[in-house]
Amino acid sequence: MNSSILTTLAFSIYSNKGAYALLLGAGISKASGLPSGWDIVTDLLKKLAAQNKVSDSENLEEWFREKYGCPVGYSSVLQELAKTQTERVGLMKPYFEPVGEERPKPTKAHYAIAKLAKKGYIRVVLTTNFDRLLETALEEEGITPQVIRFDDDIKGATPLVHSDLTVVKINGDYLDCRFRNTEDELDSYSAEMSEYLRRIFDDFGLITCGWSAQWDRGLVNIIRSSDNFRYASYFSYVGELPEGLRDITQYRKGNTVPIEGADSFFSELYERVDALARCDSDHPLTKDIAIARIKKYIADPNGVIQYTDLFEQEAQAAFEKIAKELNYNYFDKKTFDKFNELHFDAIEKLMPMCITAVRWAKPEHEEAIVNAIIRLSSGLPTICNYSEDAIKLQKLASLYLTYVVGISCIIYEKYSLLDKVFHIKVPTKYGKEFLIEQVNCRLWKDNATISRVLYNSLYYYAFSSFIERRLQPVFAHLFTDSQDYECTFDIFEYFLGINYCHIVGMFCGHYWVPTGIFDRRSIRRNYTYPNNPFDTFLSAASANEQNWAPIKQGMFNGDYSVYQAAKQHADDFLKKNRRP
Repeated sequence: MNSSILTTLAFSIYSNKGAYALLLGAGISKASGLPSGWDIVTDLLKKLAAQNKVSDSENLEEWFREKYGCPVGYSSVLQELAKTQTERVGLMKPYFEPVGEERPKPTKAHYAIAKLAKKGYIRVVLTTNFDRLLETALEEEGITPQVIRFDDDIKGATPLVHSDLTVVKINGDYLDCRFRNTEDELDSYSAEMSEYLRRIFDDFGLITCGWSAQWDRGLVNIIRSSDNFRYASYFSYVGELPEGLRDITQYRKGNTVPIEGADSFFSELYERVDALARCDSDHPLTKDIAIARIKKYIADPNGVIQYTDLFEQEAQAAFEKIAKELNYNYFDKKTFDKFNELHFDAIEKLMPMCITAVRWAKPEHEEAIVNAIIRLSSGLPTICNYSEDAIKLQKLASLYLTYVVGISCIIYEKYSLLDKVFHIKVPTKYGKEFLIEQVNCRLWKDNATISRVLYNSLYYYAFSSFIERRLQPVFAHLFTDSQDYECTFDIFEYFLGINYCHIVGMFCGHYWVPTGIFDRRSIRRNYTYPNNPFDTFLSAASANEQNWAPIKQGMFNGDYSVYQAAKQHADDFLKKNRRP
């Protein structure tokens, strides 16, 4: 095995996580004990000869040629024994499920591929095989892939970029009568399947194993129709390089990889990729590196997968750090300080990642940001033995991240993303509810409760003033004037309140708004800071109406009158409940 090429391939897979697709042929299953295509042909030929009372001692290949007028081949023999695809299921099944014998088990190659898939390095596997050995190996690793067998499966399939793993059984499954295995059937594919495969060959790098490119003419033609090679191609082979594989390699400007066998190839490949991961784990991802990667992946048209993976990994790491600490036993200052720091530290990298992502994100990048908030807003074990006020400490990371994303959306005018954030729903003990009902500046609806814990005072202190101070260092690089930061913070909280009236609606016949410090500062702001960003933001709404940026980007159903109504409900509530 060429160690140099294997090293390059391992680095390519590790550095471009999820960007390579596997194309597997019969050679991948050889070590399992499954018969090869020629083994099946030989056995079928013997059975056909026996039916014609021809002895095994005779030259069966010559006999077949004379009797049927064509040379022995997989297709020619099969067509004489089973005229329809349905009949072929019964004919082929014993070769994959031998009666009275132990069923073939996945090979080392299958298990190594399953491990690569579990860790997200491989997201697409194409196979010409009918067997289910790969699915068995994946199942043992706890993976349930999306499986594409026929055209109908493509129509309802999750897009590849959003699927953890997609297995495309190009020629079908031996248990389904629609599987392909004669030369005529392998000559061409439907337009839908051809286009689906062509997009994969366009968008993904290619690693082949156990596939010679000799018999699958239709598949070879699809590969040759792809002319946009975003990532490299690696074609492995055992023994002499097949001519068909050499031609495809030259066409795709790829690399040939001589190997001893599928088991050793994938086992060593997995070990090398895993070694790179362990090496990197000794050097934790810093905020600066995370931000640099976010920019790189957004700028790269093919970087969506890596960008999404980065967000998923960091959100999961934050979730796990928080989940380890569930003893919210008291609601006092000591407990609050402990868990406030725990949650804030857990999202230390996620917050600047979100600010950067919001600024540069295209629509296809927004889902990862939303999913990061969702990950930190749900899934923590239910606690029943502690006070309700203490349990609410679980929501601090979600609250901070929602504010960071929301304020960033205001700064960079990403209102369509902000609308998605405001419409997030998360599971609660009452069913699914809007996140903004659970996570807002009135996390503790009785402000006296949080005032007593934070300041040891019964005097009213808005919790949002605490959030504002806590987040100010996170946004310090974006504001030279602290008043501008205050105004932007207030815009977000007031806008959240207006959207609360619009999205959540009435409860028990009344509208409610999570009141922050924006309302108390509004009067002072008019005297001390004329032409401030808060008033400018609201003035732009009345001046532009349907052309106002939030409306044009789809907030409030894209209707200015809906915004006006929601704002009126919010203002009425604020006026009625304003503290003197």
